[in-house]
Amino acid sequence: MSKYIYDPTTEQERERLGALESVLDPGTIRVFETVGVSKGWRCLEVGGGGGSVTRWLAERVGPDGHVVATDLNTRFLEEIDAPNLEVRVHDVVSEPLDPDAFDLVHSRDVLEHIPQREAVLDKMAAAVKPGGWLVAEDVDFISALRIEGFGEQTELTTFEGKMWTAGMESMAARGVDGEYGRRLPWRLAARGLTDIGAEVRGGLATAGSPAATLVALSTSQLRPLLLEGGMTEDELDRLDEYVASKDFMGFGPFHVAAWGRKPA
Repeated sequence: MSKYIYDPTTEQERERLGALESVLDPGTIRVFETVGVSKGWRCLEVGGGGGSVTRWLAERVGPDGHVVATDLNTRFLEEIDAPNLEVRVHDVVSEPLDPDAFDLVHSRDVLEHIPQREAVLDKMAAAVKPGGWLVAEDVDFISALRIEGFGEQTELTTFEGKMWTAGMESMAARGVDGEYGRRLPWRLAARGLTDIGAEVRGGLATAGSPAATLVALSTSQLRPLLLEGGMTEDELDRLDEYVASKDFMGFGPFHVAAWGRKPA
């Protein structure tokens, strides 16, 4: 089984995924509308996570459509009551995907975590019907790295910058590619897809926002990894206080969404 840096079995994970969905769903839905997801489509959601995208797709394709949602841990997907939904416990690294079967194949924040991402992307492209669409979304941490002149330089924002750097270094040691998002359009084109499109999304996380909640919960769950990357307990405690305060502002990672069509 491929590994994932977040623990899907924790009680906190539902809240973290909810914050992630609040931040990312509007952009994902905009892309689905761009490629024309509609009634009767067959869709595959790889790494369905908290289930918000799966739920939207099931409603969008209607009773004549079908959605397959996969994940290593499907506890949140199984909560969705939709007759046109099939939930599969599935490891996309080691297990096959149905070839030429789907009008849409989608993943979000999945490929960056998988060292075998190129082989997985091959599988995903092969699963798209001729004329169908592949949509992949992944992070790019360049916006989260605090460099001289980027943002206000204070002791607390320096801790935040150190947190992102420590996280990236420790994640890279586990095979996570924190720069994969920026390569997605070219990776889709290399698989023969056409009508390539992409957008870059990012925003300022401010006190009390879903983005700030996402930072807080991610930092909490990744605390051992951040300590391994060189942060101290005191620095992380002070960072937690800063993220929870009314003064918090910060840029998290950009997200890149890319899409392409399989030639008919």
